[in-house]
Amino acid sequence: MELVINPPQEVFDQLIHLAGATNGWAHQPYDYRFYSQAYDGYWFVAMVDTEKEPQEKFVAGGCLARWDTVNDAPLYSIGLYYCREEYRGKGHGIPVFQKMMDIVSDGNCVLTAAADMSPKYAKTFGFTEMLAYWQMEANIEPKKMKIPENLVTEYTTKDWREVNAEQLEAYDLTICPRARRKIIRPWFEQDQSYTRVAFERNQNIVGYCTIRVINLNRLCTAPFYAENVHVAEQLLAGIRGMGIIPNFQNFEKIIFWYPEVNKDVERLLQKFAPDGGFSVHVDFRTQFTKTIIEARDEVVYAVSCSVHQFV
Repeated sequence: MELVINPPQEVFDQLIHLAGATNGWAHQPYDYRFYSQAYDGYWFVAMVDTEKEPQEKFVAGGCLARWDTVNDAPLYSIGLYYCREEYRGKGHGIPVFQKMMDIVSDGNCVLTAAADMSPKYAKTFGFTEMLAYWQMEANIEPKKMKIPENLVTEYTTKDWREVNAEQLEAYDLTICPRARRKIIRPWFEQDQSYTRVAFERNQNIVGYCTIRVINLNRLCTAPFYAENVHVAEQLLAGIRGMGIIPNFQNFEKIIFWYPEVNKDVERLLQKFAPDGGFSVHVDFRTQFTKTIIEARDEVVYAVSCSVHQFV
């Protein structure tokens, strides 16, 4: 066994394939390139079996990113911590996590902890600062989605490329207190990602939504922000109703990860799937090592990324 940092793409591909197959984690192979380029520091730490063929080397791994902003301390984030099933209980995952924490040192770090792992991350690794509520996961079947009649007409939507970048960045700062233009714009530009921005009549931005194609024939909303449920309806209807996503109805599901405090998410889904076709369950908790960074979670219909973002 060997502990390596930033191994070849094929090792990352094994991680997301295995994590998707066993845990349903939502990713694409190109996420490796995105994370390494969009963040100010990036470490994919992996335990590999040097005696195995290249396509079978992955044993355990995790991803650590460092996000720098002006006039604020760096924020580290850990995600995609996973051990191959046949190697669990043998101590191969602990060196991976410890290496990431060694890099973090005394910095502030955030992760999204699965419900059954939340206490362990707090007790063993110091992720004790956490929001009082859970992040939920909602799934809706595209083939059962219907665009509601009589939507409020005071809001319009545009493709993100038609929107002034500074205006969009200013709106994003009302949701997330850390500037992330260098992260969000490349996220929009990824293959098979579709983003629309909502405006009220005076052309102020009141929300935006990205839906991207992910593994296992699924779609994922990431992120989805709206000042009220009527804005959310227009954004979802705009992406669904304009034929923006090819073969939309052939996907298995659309995933929403959202804070428990936003009760409008279920209202939205009930309106788009009045005959059922959606489900909701507790998924993870957002936890920090030093200081909680609060966001305007009441307008979050889906977080931007469950790996290296907290909103």
